[in-house]
Amino acid sequence: MKIDLHCHTKKIKKGDPTTRNVTAELFKEKITRADIRIAAITNHNHFDVEQYKQLRDCVEECCDVWPGVELDIVGQSQKRGHLIVVANPDNLEQFNSSVRELINNQDENTVVFSLDEVYKNLDKCDVIYIFHYNKTPSVDEEDIEELRSKVSKKARIFGEPSNLRSLGVYANLGGNVIMGSDVRDWSDYENKNFSELRLPVSSFAQFCKLAEKDETVVNTLLGSKTYNEYTANPYPGVSIKIPLYRDVNIIFGQKGTGKSEILKSLISVLRNQGVKCETYIGGNRETQFGEFLKTSDMTRLSSKVGVDECSNEFNYIMKFREHMPTLFSDYLEWYETKDNSKNKQRMKITEARITPQRDPSIYDEYKEESKTSQAICGALSKIRIEEYFSEEESEQFRKLAMKLVSATREAQFAELVLNESVMLANKSIETIKNIADKHTNTKSKPSTTGFTEYTCARIQLKKCVDRILKSIEADGQHERMLIGTIENKGKIYIQSTYKMLDAKSRREEFNIGINKLKRVKELLKDLSKQWFANDISSVLSELKEICDKEGIVSTSSFLGLSKQTILENGEEYNPSSGEKSILLLQKVLNTAADAYLLDEPELGMGNSYIDSTIRPQLVALAKQRKIVVVATHNANLAVRTLPYCSILRTHDSGVYSTYVGNPFNDHLVNILNKDDIKSWAFESMHTLEGGHEAFYERKEIYESGSV
Repeated sequence: MKIDLHCHTKKIKKGDPTTRNVTAELFKEKITRADIRIAAITNHNHFDVEQYKQLRDCVEECCDVWPGVELDIVGQSQKRGHLIVVANPDNLEQFNSSVRELINNQDENTVVFSLDEVYKNLDKCDVIYIFHYNKTPSVDEEDIEELRSKVSKKARIFGEPSNLRSLGVYANLGGNVIMGSDVRDWSDYENKNFSELRLPVSSFAQFCKLAEKDETVVNTLLGSKTYNEYTANPYPGVSIKIPLYRDVNIIFGQKGTGKSEILKSLISVLRNQGVKCETYIGGNRETQFGEFLKTSDMTRLSSKVGVDECSNEFNYIMKFREHMPTLFSDYLEWYETKDNSKNKQRMKITEARITPQRDPSIYDEYKEESKTSQAICGALSKIRIEEYFSEEESEQFRKLAMKLVSATREAQFAELVLNESVMLANKSIETIKNIADKHTNTKSKPSTTGFTEYTCARIQLKKCVDRILKSIEADGQHERMLIGTIENKGKIYIQSTYKMLDAKSRREEFNIGINKLKRVKELLKDLSKQWFANDISSVLSELKEICDKEGIVSTSSFLGLSKQTILENGEEYNPSSGEKSILLLQKVLNTAADAYLLDEPELGMGNSYIDSTIRPQLVALAKQRKIVVVATHNANLAVRTLPYCSILRTHDSGVYSTYVGNPFNDHLVNILNKDDIKSWAFESMHTLEGGHEAFYERKEIYESGSV
């Protein structure tokens, strides 16, 4: 819930730019675009009640507008500072008259007030105070203490720093902090830094109660948030009930207190309940990143590089038997015995020649066309053709598709019949000849010289070998998956590479020994060159033996699978350990899920990166009502996310304890003893910041600018 309690709407002082002037239309447009839910009008030494009402009314459906004023004050040191006073809108008229009485027609450019004057005139209007902290012109520490001594409820005093670093320092010192736009140009309003309330409030009174950490209000607001209670079992016999909000939930504590075990148990519990989880384990980043580079999710199919499997070709080679030409001695025997039987001479069929068998690839082509046409027809049934064609065109289109299926099927059948007819005719001729030879003690004229069959078989072998070689010489293909961005390196991808066996291939790319594959490729090349040689039996025999033993039945065996990490320009890049952490975490947080569970995500990463990049992503997921659970030692994650649920693990004298609470009421309660309560702020500072003394020392170094 974004709020802006430092909002200028008029040019008042001489130094103010005219771009601070805003119309009701522009105010509504910018407030809506920035998604501001509470805004306070705080012009310099001036309150225009009529403008306030106009702006309040124009955004009443989306934003609550509170009356306020930014005053020039002079404290004990006579140094000028700025103090913002915002009043309960229920007291609008009283606030308006009190501001007028305080200013008393004095010049807005030069008027200054003491803290006492401000307090006496305006505190009765039910107000909050916001002073400049490390922001020009800032209020001195002595004056802040004076204000605190006057105001009965200290939680109503806020500091407004100039930047996020100062905000973090002041917040960790225990003070209430808030950032406003201090808008100077309304055209750029939506790009300002705004404070966000982690627990949305609906009124000024509720806001004040929240600032005071009123337990009833905090519990009421938290109670409106969605959460479920889960039982974690980090160790045998240990059960811990933990409420997880659809928001940020933090597990923190000293080393060795079982934070990781609780997180791992929660991962198991959530997944068993069907919750889609994305997880990150900082200590396992090398192993997790290695999973990205495994090829188990890749498919070893030649179609990935756009070539055929050549299964029929491999099958032909494995079944290949040499068709030897007819021996000359068979012709001599026929000639010597042809006159031995007058009856046989009258059987002219014993002189017949057989018909050469047709090329089997012709049938394969018809079969493939028939299969493809049926697939096309099946795909067309899934298309709403009527949306794209007229009724007449649709009907004609379907008829043509069915006609194509019928025609290709008939062509395939006709080729099959022709092949079978030739085979049966040839078999009949050979059978009759054998019977005649047996009964006449003669030799029939050979049906064929065998040279045609011999040549056709060799030619078919050559075709099969060349098709296979053409396929396994195909160019490789790449698929990219963006995993994240690294500063100064740009986008980083995991590239999946599908590449046929070549000189640069590596053993791990294949599931068959690379030397065996190389030998098969060499033998195929030898066959392609020597297909007409007198004897190819030794080459064929070795080729068949390797293919049979290694299970090589298609070109897919020659397809190498690999993954590499690359830059956007395609250059291979090996990320450092820290960069792997960044990429892994980005991938996890950018993957759609119901819950995100992270164990020490800060390991291997710079603190600035965690705060500037990871923390906002976690907050963004929380706004999407995702369960975010982080086990961490990082203060920016554990504190600045303002988690709805903080889980503290402690270990004292052999006893492990679990405390659950939140920063809003500053309580952490022992789940086994409701009377054992710790301060969230103290435990956070002690565990995450190194303690009160260490934190203050760093604060002094930051503020002094010394090394």
